Amino acid sequence: MMRTGKYPAISFVFCLLGSLALVACDQPVAINAEPLNADRIFHNAHILTMSFENEHDEMTIANAVAIKDGRIIAVTNDTPNYPDNWVGQNTHITNLDGRTLMPGFVQSHAHFNLIVLKKMTVNLAPPPDGGVANLTNLKDALSAAAQKIPAGYPIMGIGYDDTVMEEKRHPTRADLDAVSTEHPIIIMHISFHLAVMNSKALEMAGINEDTPDPEGGHIQREANSNRPNGVLEETAMNVIGKMLPQPSPQQAFKTYDIVVKDLLALGYTTIVEHASDIAMEKGFQAYFASRDVPVDMIAYRRVVPDTEPIAAQMANMTREDVNGFKLGGIKILLDGSIQGYTGHLSQPYHVPPSGKDTSYRGYPHLPAEKFNDMLMQAYAADIPLLVHTNGDAAIDVLLDGLEKANKAHPNNTLRPVSIHAQTMRQDQLDRAQGVSLIPSFFVDHVYFWGDRHREIFLGPDRAAQISPAGSAENRQLIYTIHDDAPVVSADPFRTLWVAVARLTSSGEKLGAEEAITRQQALKALTLNSAYQHYIETEKGSIEVGKRADMIILDKNPLTVPEADLRHIKVLETVKDGETVYTLER
Repeated sequence: MMRTGKYPAISFVFCLLGSLALVACDQPVAINAEPLNADRIFHNAHILTMSFENEHDEMTIANAVAIKDGRIIAVTNDTPNYPDNWVGQNTHITNLDGRTLMPGFVQSHAHFNLIVLKKMTVNLAPPPDGGVANLTNLKDALSAAAQKIPAGYPIMGIGYDDTVMEEKRHPTRADLDAVSTEHPIIIMHISFHLAVMNSKALEMAGINEDTPDPEGGHIQREANSNRPNGVLEETAMNVIGKMLPQPSPQQAFKTYDIVVKDLLALGYTTIVEHASDIAMEKGFQAYFASRDVPVDMIAYRRVVPDTEPIAAQMANMTREDVNGFKLGGIKILLDGSIQGYTGHLSQPYHVPPSGKDTSYRGYPHLPAEKFNDMLMQAYAADIPLLVHTNGDAAIDVLLDGLEKANKAHPNNTLRPVSIHAQTMRQDQLDRAQGVSLIPSFFVDHVYFWGDRHREIFLGPDRAAQISPAGSAENRQLIYTIHDDAPVVSADPFRTLWVAVARLTSSGEKLGAEEAITRQQALKALTLNSAYQHYIETEKGSIEVGKRADMIILDKNPLTVPEADLRHIKVLETVKDGETVYTLER
């Protein structure tokens, strides 16, 4: 079931609507004399519609848009202003003086709950997202928190990166014991695929010399001993959730409000949580019911094997939109993190981690047989799914399973997603076309870890091919791009810049052939992301009939110098026709 990067059916529908309003499309524009009585009009604008309606895939540029009852009722590029019949007695008209307007961003992959958690914990990230460059910085940050927190109360820090710190190693239980033995201390790696505990936290978690490695995880040990050194990999971290005190709904909702405002300021009008559970979803439901939240949220529930059947796990939660929140489907993890050495590769890591030999390739989260069973269940129940796959060996397992699932369910309409698709090979991109697989590339890796991928994790050849958006574009695959916030801070304009420039943090070009154009990157952040979430008829472009989710920018991303792409600011965010954020000056 091959799908290309075009949207012919959608374009045809919106061109038919030209008889009702002014529509930017290939057909001649018919001006309806009947009054539209728009609620709002934006005009004298440079509107990047994200509407691609000709065989050359060129985007329609418009100059005015009309909104009524939260939806777009007219778009034009045929007049210097806007038609008189758009205006009613109460129409609010905004002259944008040539500024750029485009659809609001649709997050393709992120973790809202972890962004919230990061707001509530100690920031251990390296520059530019934090200030921890070595173990001394890390200990100082945790010690400052310990002085303010009563003994016995957990301290949590998030975002350390062992490959950046001067010592080039993970902190250990001994390092954290030096901060405090009275507080349980838990710190999370920047990838969120590893954690470190001090002795008190390990004791609370029940992890000791006799604790075996869980399936899909690993408890690191001290040299010449079975004693845990504090570092927990992948599923070994599953104990953490039960150890942390839960904030009250009022406390949580207050932080939710802050994070929502931050995301609106970045131009997101649809946000995601891509590793939810039932308790988290109930909290989101309550939050969206408690107030008029100015964004929409889509959650994907993380499911695990050896529990209830997937259909039964999903039966207690509707996938319909309620107050702006809905459950989109399920999330399955097949492997871990390349920079955490837990991503599952088909060939060994370029430089193996400490204590491993040169054949080390990482490891899977679960056996292929278990994954295939879960995949078949999802396809039988028509449940959309995201599959976390960083390493190419994990992607092989995903593609093998999808080919079997499509053979068993040939009439399915699912759009499975390979989350991160970090080391997707050329032959895997070819196979993706046949199973409707959408790669969602974590392109920010090029900037944040590109140098270390080349020198440490993957070597020059494989590093140059990470996040192969250019190759996906050449095949006309539908793909998306993301920053995996809060692994790195949410910033769609930085993601746009990285996808276009392919520069590492040292300024080196990494895999120039995998760069994409600005227009292609913007499409991946809007229309393609909406398609990934099955909402492309509602969002992702400025077209008649769609919801009026739009942003106004201080610069045009199609024309600014390349280096300035990551510095573009959102001046105003419009959700369902209402202004929900304005840049303070």
